This record gives sequence, structure tokens and C-alpha cells, in this order.
Amino acid sequence: MNTSTSLASNHHADLRRKVITVIWSLRIVACVYTAWVFWLIVRPLRRTPAFLERLGNYWQRDMSATQDWQVWSVVTLDLALWSLLPVAIVCWWLASRYLLRDMSISTHSGTWLRRGAWAGLICTVLSILTRPIISYLYTLHLPAESRLWLWNINPSDLLGLLICGVLLMLSYLMVWMSEIAEENKAFV
Repeated sequence: MNTSTSLASNHHADLRRKVITVIWSLRIVACVYTAWVFWLIVRPLRRTPAFLERLGNYWQRDMSATQDWQVWSVVTLDLALWSLLPVAIVCWWLASRYLLRDMSISTHSGTWLRRGAWAGLICTVLSILTRPIISYLYTLHLPAESRLWLWNINPSDLLGLLICGVLLMLSYLMVWMSEIAEENKAFV
């Protein structure tokens, strides 16, 4: 009886279970995150006066004259950006499906991972770039000198850019490694 083979197969089974657990955990977290962000975007539509009062206190502006079209414009802009988030999640879901199916790195998983990383990067960058427009739209009813054009970058934005950048790098590495493996198969 060869014990080294059975130990290796047990080790591979443990690793496979861990990979499956991590992938499904990430899938669940991604779906919950997408729903949570959607809820945060549409929340101003539920109780608009209370939301505008809190926003006015924060910005030290009178937001009581804000019109519905201003709120709807901001929500529509946020939903347009949000639509890239499910695209990224679906791409990453497909990439993980190829990983789970073969338990190996393939060009298919690398391609889907790259598409998801690009969608995530674009979503994050556009979110950062449109923040001044959001504050401007909310304060458009105010006199010109009281309108806001606020631009802020949060640590979570940088973290999102970093994660998407790492995923993009990993996707290129996955494609490159799978191409090298295919070349090596041809020699054998």
C-alpha cells in the first residue's frame, strides 16, 4: 500500500473543500453586497424629507426646497453606476464556476476574472468621478454661491481599486500560466 499517494489525495481533498468553501463564501458575500448597495441607493426614495433633512444638517444647507427630480436624478445616476456591479459579480461567478469545474487554472476562468476586474475598476473609478455631480445635483435649487461640488475619496475606494487591480493582475497571470501549460503539453 502506497501511503504517500493516499496522503496526497487526502491533502488534495482538503484543499478542494477549502477552495469550494471560499468560492461559495465569496459568492454569497458578493450577492449580499450587491443587494445592500442597491438598498442604500434607493433609500432616499423611501423617506425623502427625512433623508434631505439629515443631508442638509451634514452639509449645513437648507435642503427643504429640493425637488423630486433632483433626488431622482441622483438615484438614477447611482443606479447606472450600480448596474456595473452585477456585471462584475456575474463575471466573477462564471470565473469561479470554471475554477470549480476543473479545479485548475484555465483561459476561460482567467478571461471571466479579467472581465469582472475591469467592470469593478470601471465602477469604482466612475463612482469616484461622479461624486461631485451628486452633491451638485442635490444643491442645484440653492443660489449659485451655496451650491456644492464636493469631491472626496474614501479609504474604501482605494481598497476597491486595489482589489480590482489585484484581480486584474491575477487574471492575466492565470491566462499566461494556462498558455504555458498548453505549450508544455505539446512537448510531452
